[in-house]
Amino acid sequence: MVGCDRPKLKVVEIGITRKRLGICVGKGNTVLADAIGKAQAALMADGTLPALIKQWLGKGATVPE
Repeated sequence: MVGCDRPKLKVVEIGITRKRLGICVGKGNTVLADAIGKAQAALMADGTLPALIKQWLGKGATVPE
């Protein structure tokens, strides 16, 4: 969590936004879009993506479907 190694910093609010996040690629760059999709699917399958979402976005964040 922010501030763990910097005692002068303090978390003042968590769960600030409910905006959907995305990754942009150039129009027509299907190779990169497919690679990102495959990587995301692998991260979902092995539980890495849900763990990262929970760790960095907080308990109010939801895992994409």
